[in-house]
Amino acid sequence: MDNPQSELKFKVSSQIKNIVGKDLISDDNIAVFELVKNSFDAHSKKVKIIFEPEKIIIWDDGKGMDKDDIINKWLFLAYSAKKEGDEDIEFSSNEFEDYRNKIRPKKYYAGAKGVGRFSTDKLGEKLTLTTRKISESFNTFHQLEFYWKKFEENPTLLFQDIEIDYKELQEAPIPDFKHGVILEISSLRSNWGRKQMLDLKKSLEKLINPVEEGTDDYDFDIEIICEREKEKDSFFIERDRVNGKVKNFIFETLEIKTTQVQSEIKANKIRTSLFDRGNLVYEIEEANSYDHIQNARIRIFYLNHSAKLNFKNSMGIESVRFGHIFLFNNGFRVYPYGETNFDPLGIDRRKAQGRARFLGTREMVGRIELWNNSVEEFQEKSSRDGGLKDTLGKKEMEEYYFETLKKLERYVAPILWGITKRSGNSEENLDLQSKKQIIDLIVRLAGSKNIELIKFGQEVIDIFNESIENQSDEDFDRLIEIAQKTNNQEFEQEVILAKKRYFDLLREKEHAEQLQREEEEKRLEAEFRAKEEEQKRLEAEQKTKEEEEKRLLAEQRAKEEEYKRLKAEEEARESREKAALEEQLRKQKESQVRFLESVSSLDITDVLNLNHQIGIDANTIKNTLINFQNKFTKEGSLNLNDAENYINRISLATEKILSVVNYTTKANFMAATLETEADIIGFYRNYIYTILNQHLGKDITINIDKIDSPFIRKFKPIDLTIIIDNLVSNSRKKHAKNVFLSFENLGEKLCLTYRDDGTGLDPKIANPQEIFQRGYTTTRGSGLGMFHIKNILTEMKSTIYVDTKVESGIEFKINFSK
Repeated sequence: MDNPQSELKFKVSSQIKNIVGKDLISDDNIAVFELVKNSFDAHSKKVKIIFEPEKIIIWDDGKGMDKDDIINKWLFLAYSAKKEGDEDIEFSSNEFEDYRNKIRPKKYYAGAKGVGRFSTDKLGEKLTLTTRKISESFNTFHQLEFYWKKFEENPTLLFQDIEIDYKELQEAPIPDFKHGVILEISSLRSNWGRKQMLDLKKSLEKLINPVEEGTDDYDFDIEIICEREKEKDSFFIERDRVNGKVKNFIFETLEIKTTQVQSEIKANKIRTSLFDRGNLVYEIEEANSYDHIQNARIRIFYLNHSAKLNFKNSMGIESVRFGHIFLFNNGFRVYPYGETNFDPLGIDRRKAQGRARFLGTREMVGRIELWNNSVEEFQEKSSRDGGLKDTLGKKEMEEYYFETLKKLERYVAPILWGITKRSGNSEENLDLQSKKQIIDLIVRLAGSKNIELIKFGQEVIDIFNESIENQSDEDFDRLIEIAQKTNNQEFEQEVILAKKRYFDLLREKEHAEQLQREEEEKRLEAEFRAKEEEQKRLEAEQKTKEEEEKRLLAEQRAKEEEYKRLKAEEEARESREKAALEEQLRKQKESQVRFLESVSSLDITDVLNLNHQIGIDANTIKNTLINFQNKFTKEGSLNLNDAENYINRISLATEKILSVVNYTTKANFMAATLETEADIIGFYRNYIYTILNQHLGKDITINIDKIDSPFIRKFKPIDLTIIIDNLVSNSRKKHAKNVFLSFENLGEKLCLTYRDDGTGLDPKIANPQEIFQRGYTTTRGSGLGMFHIKNILTEMKSTIYVDTKVESGIEFKINFSK
């Protein structure tokens, strides 16, 4: 017996390869990025991405691997020496002193999950890996061959039990390959045409943080090589060629003449600078209140009209198609931040919340840079293109971004957007109001308890000097305080002198205003006298005018009295004519007593429906008489019981015709064919109990489920009677003894279920819905009954269909809509 306390272990299916490989990575470009990031972490200085027919080769000159690395690291699923902190530990010992200048342990890595190697599975079905470690003393190259389909053939196989082909080579498979890794991916899963390769190149341009490029940790080149595209490349400019080095995109090199904000976190301080078209507006410093961010930078450019044109001319594409706010973590881009169709920061959602002063993704471009922060707080999702995991660190990063963006918006919205005359280019001049707002902004910053104003631009001093007359005594004192806080003695002296000039101007202005007031008083007195004379003249004219108005008013009253008299006569005449017309219509309505007079105004379909109904009963009489005669003449034996049955059937059909005739007299037929608004359920119950059951006798019984909720809509009574009469007639032909009606009121729809226990449909009928076609019949009927039902319901915007799931008889579903 097994020991109940024995230990249990996980087993890993070979299908784990798909989960961490091609199923996890949804995009070919992302797969290439993961492999390039591995090369970067391996201290490569150069990576070549070579496209050959049915093959992709990714070749780097990094530190490479020996057999021990292959076994204990590369083939160790989900193990990451980078994450564990021992990726480059061997090169810190004296044993590898010769390689210290080439291989220095990194402060941080682009990847640390231990599954990036499975990106090769996304690109192709076969992988040939060749590698040699930089520190190996003998000329041995290690080669492994992976056939990924082996892992997919049998899910019951254990992942670790599938063997990988391994061999050692004495010569390099590619000339000049000394150390590093060569990944040869074949049996490609995608077709890599020119467009796909150009897309990859443009995406790689945005892969590495441009600010870090060129430093010791980021001396890293990527080159794409494709021999078959070299001839085509000769017809294009450099940025539209497949072959060549991937040139990293740097916002700063575009020389965008626009407004931008820069912010940086270093340990306990946040320093932010605002620039407007190359000129410093202000630089401030705040305490770092974030717990998980110690090293970060943000740079955001506001794209005005001129900046967008400059961007398009420099990059060859519109800024909106390039992207917006990119995120770089430890030097490498995090997807999907910056992608045109993605907004992981919720920038546009924030703008759509009704704030006209917010900027959207179409109005900015920039980047967020994180480095050497907590790995756990800023870890990418396993899907590679799913952004960062939801952590407190991520929330702090988003808060830091929006706080920086607000500083840009506080300048752009009230100042730049408030300019009276917009030219839209870099030479655009600020109006006086906007200049004063800039000074107010600096003053507010200087007065904040939590913000230290480090410095402000020379342009602010120029703005102050040219708008001195628009300042206030309080403004001067606040500007002096700013100058003292920033230790700007030159500006302080300028403000003091400007304050003296301000008071001199103020006194001059008051004296000039006093002289102007005296002149104004003299002018007003002269105008007063002139107005008095004019008033006398106007009063005389007014008296004459009033006399004329009295005369006109008397004439107007006389006209109004005449108008009232004529109007009263007209209303009396119209009242008499209306009464006469109503009497005439009443008499006409009473005189319409004959059926044929009403038929001429009916729809021909209604008349045909009525004829068909009468025809059903007449045909019953005819068939019964034929059977009666056959029984009597051919068989020669007719007992009294048979005779009575035939006579009863003929009598019932005759009574029904008489009932229909009575029902369709002039008055009743008009009521039956005119549209009315009533309860369909109540109508059917009354019709069946008071009319239809009188004609059916004991041959067939109609059962109606009770339902209390009415279904009110407009309908023609004759339409509903034709529907039920035809259905019951067909049930009798199919020897049914019982008919069951049930109603389901669904509010906007009434579902009527009609079911009988007859012989049902002929099983040879391929499509039961064909019974609604004109002339279709399996009896000796005309084939019009079901056709008429279908047409009537179509006109009522309702439907009928045969439910073929019943075991016996037949069942119809009729859905009446409101």
